[in-house]
Amino acid sequence: MKIRKSYLLLASVTVWILLGRLLNGTHTLQIATYENTAFTKFVGEKALDLRGNRTESPAFIYFFNPIRGAIDGFVQMIRNLIAVPAPNSVIPIIGWLGVVAIVAFAVYATSQWRTALLSVSLLVACGALGMWQFTMDSIAMTLAAVLLSLAIGIPLGIWAGLSDRVLKIFTPFLDLAQILPTLVYMAPIALVFMIGAASATIATMIYSIPIAIRITSHAIRNLNQSPVEAAESMGSTQMQKLSKVQVPMAKQMIVLGINQTVMAAVSFVVIAALIGAPGLGKPVIEALIIRNVGQGFVAGFAVVFLAILLDRSTSAAAKRQDSFVPATEKQIKTKRITLIVAAILAVVSVFMSRTMLWAAVWPKEFTIAPQVAKVTNSATAWILENLTIFTVGFKDLISYSILNPLETQLAASPWYVTVGMIVALAIIIGGTRTAILAFFLAMAIVVSGLWYEAMLTLTQTIVGCMLTMIIGLALGIWTGRSDRAEKVLRPFLDAGQTLPAFVYLVPMLGLFGPTRFTAIATGIVYSIPVVVKIVSEGIRAVPHALIEAATAAGSTARQIITKVQLPAARKTILLATNQGLIYVLAVVVIGGFVGAGGLGYLVIAGNSKPELQGKGLIAGVAILLLGVIFDRIMQAGARRSS
Repeated sequence: MKIRKSYLLLASVTVWILLGRLLNGTHTLQIATYENTAFTKFVGEKALDLRGNRTESPAFIYFFNPIRGAIDGFVQMIRNLIAVPAPNSVIPIIGWLGVVAIVAFAVYATSQWRTALLSVSLLVACGALGMWQFTMDSIAMTLAAVLLSLAIGIPLGIWAGLSDRVLKIFTPFLDLAQILPTLVYMAPIALVFMIGAASATIATMIYSIPIAIRITSHAIRNLNQSPVEAAESMGSTQMQKLSKVQVPMAKQMIVLGINQTVMAAVSFVVIAALIGAPGLGKPVIEALIIRNVGQGFVAGFAVVFLAILLDRSTSAAAKRQDSFVPATEKQIKTKRITLIVAAILAVVSVFMSRTMLWAAVWPKEFTIAPQVAKVTNSATAWILENLTIFTVGFKDLISYSILNPLETQLAASPWYVTVGMIVALAIIIGGTRTAILAFFLAMAIVVSGLWYEAMLTLTQTIVGCMLTMIIGLALGIWTGRSDRAEKVLRPFLDAGQTLPAFVYLVPMLGLFGPTRFTAIATGIVYSIPVVVKIVSEGIRAVPHALIEAATAAGSTARQIITKVQLPAARKTILLATNQGLIYVLAVVVIGGFVGAGGLGYLVIAGNSKPELQGKGLIAGVAILLLGVIFDRIMQAGARRSS
């Protein structure tokens, strides 16, 4: 007799809970935060040896050091252009007025005057917040990383789009890059390339290149094949077909890929301040360390403005053609004259920024940073004093009712009991092959000596994912069933996906203080947009015939949702759950800055304390293993449900 999966899962969880309670507090593998295991001590010693061989090892002398020098020089060249004084000068090559004028011209040339005006306003707002220098550093870092990422990603994406074999080879690495939390690979890169702009740029490229490859490959593979076949029938070579037909046809999608690469880069550049990246990440991290919410909001607003600026300017280029009616001769002439005038004004502005000090260096007296910080601190104090039931009350409710019991079950149970539960979960949802993979990866975490910290991180991730799915499902069903709701929520969802995860820590710190719930709440806010979008698409993809049949049978709206739409969209909901889990995990580990503990704190401590470097590196690997375990389980479950 075939037993339903739900019964098997319920039985497994029941056995796990009973054994966990019975054997509570034994074989948890808990060690003190500043204590090393034999393995982490060994890794730390090897890392120290690696650092000491930079000037002697041929691998460093002939490979890593030249790469670091070349990338560092490239980044510094762009920084000298707009951010820091050029050699033998007290001002950058292009001052603030010239930068504003160039941005206005570039955005207007690729989109519309409204977008150009918005971009200029956002850039000026960054200066008014006292963040001009940091903003220019972030732009320089982003520009360098994006140019290098596109130089690698677009050719590889075209190759993967043309070859099934290449795409098959790339896919595991692209999938791994998607589930890899950003903190995981910053420490190894800094170990090899040292902290600084070069390491930050390389880490940003690793984060951004997979996006460029995926979207470019998708663009090439989803072209209308009729023009391609026509080019082949006319005797075009592979290169002619690619350059004259396929790339021009895929141009708009490739521009969208550039937009997504830019957004990924600006998101990572903020976090990359942990390994010495100049830019807006530095004041954000400083504010988090000293728990200064007002200062954090000032820097956070600048990050938000920069992200919106880059998103709107690059996405506008992808959507430039909003009509199939060709422009008239008069419209073309007017546009050309306007562009010429704008170009002249830009050149004049650049010249002024080179010759006049007020146009070269942002005037310090033109700042609203103290006022913004004061208002933010006052608002935070008022919220904490008057809305305690919505901050402390909600935090305590979740902590005492869900978080603490689950943490006790996961972290205080014997390691072998929880490993058994993970394997049971894998075999029920994903099958034998997935269970074998989950077992070996879980045992790797056990061997690392960081099982207890991994369970703390897993607890926060599960709670964050549960709350994300509750909110995300409700909003996703609403937007999937209502065009009006979709229209209202779409700008907020787009903005939510645009902003770097690091920025969300600042307001959550103000609301909930330096606690593990702050990291969970940040993960929820960061993950909800992607979950809502995926669930909404799944609900909208349900065949209308099923809904009409249920309506004709007299079903209520609730019955249609629970009996028709949710079951039909089950695979999409599993995908949304998978993405929610991965997104929450990525943010929870960053929560080490605000008292979350677990693996994220060890990674951060490993970057700042040499005696914990080995433990920090292994903690990064453990985060990766956790992500892979549950990503494989969820993906296998989605495949088996189809």
